[in-house]
Amino acid sequence: MNRQEQVNYLTYDQAQDLVDRIADRANNFGHDMTKNEKEAMSELLSDIGVNTSDLIDVANLADNYAINAEFITPDDYDNYSNVDFRDSLFQWEESDGTHYCYQW
Repeated sequence: MNRQEQVNYLTYDQAQDLVDRIADRANNFGHDMTKNEKEAMSELLSDIGVNTSDLIDVANLADNYAINAEFITPDDYDNYSNVDFRDSLFQWEESDGTHYCYQW
């Protein structure tokens, strides 16, 4: 395995630092991540690990997230009648209900 593709398992605090970098870059694409969204993403990345290359340069993760991620908001629930929300990558609570990152 290439060293750049090696998976690194982060502590939650390390994942939070990475997610802060992702959020900064995603903001350039008009996606302003909420505190709860960042916490949920930190938990996910801490659980599944991150490639070394993504730790070095967060652009791939952040750009993909801001541009390609499929977000499901409470207003969208009716449009996803065939979707099991438990299959989402991660979810977080906001004042209007549960939000999901279904795919990234």
